[in-house]
Amino acid sequence: MNAQCDAQDGGVLVNWIEVNSNVQPATQTPTGRSSCMYPGQVPDPPIEGAEAPEEAPIVITLEEFQKQPVLAATVVSQPLNFGLRNAHSNIYAEATEQEFTFEFQDAMIVLKARPVSYQWNYGDGTTARTTSPGGPVPGGAFDTQTPTSHQYGRTGDFNLTLTTFFAGDYSVDGGPFQPVAGEAAVVSPPHLMSIWRTEGHNVSQNCIENPTGIGCEAPTR
Repeated sequence: MNAQCDAQDGGVLVNWIEVNSNVQPATQTPTGRSSCMYPGQVPDPPIEGAEAPEEAPIVITLEEFQKQPVLAATVVSQPLNFGLRNAHSNIYAEATEQEFTFEFQDAMIVLKARPVSYQWNYGDGTTARTTSPGGPVPGGAFDTQTPTSHQYGRTGDFNLTLTTFFAGDYSVDGGPFQPVAGEAAVVSPPHLMSIWRTEGHNVSQNCIENPTGIGCEAPTR
């Protein structure tokens, strides 16, 4: 029943059986022969000795791929959830290759998912698409441009969202791996970015000497 009869719309493959009503209860025996049935038509019985149609190969579609519990990438910002206006905020993704095993159309499927690209929505009206997930800046350096960093032009709280696109390869019953047509889109939970402003001043006293001095009070946006 895995084959498809597509000579006309709505074709269905019928597997024929022999029914022996001379015994009780009646018995049913598969004949190993098949033919196509179309809406509104009575199927023609297969010719004795005719070759059975070849079963269509099992194909894992993008829809089936997206049913698998692919883990979303983790969004990391450096420093954590914080940045300065007009400075480079380093934001990167941590995504992993994943493997799933499941039954589909009476076959055992092994499906491998690997991250291939990243769609960034920074929450301030700007977006970017990268093939690199980015990564931490050595030494935790601040205001360093990276392939995935972003400069916020105003202060405030921004919910950054990330969609990671995964390519898939699957194997049927231990056979060779073949690619899934299309990429699965997996959305990560929103990541809060709190952007502040900075001011520079020359001072002659520290905050112990002058608790009300510049920079000693709580910062404001």
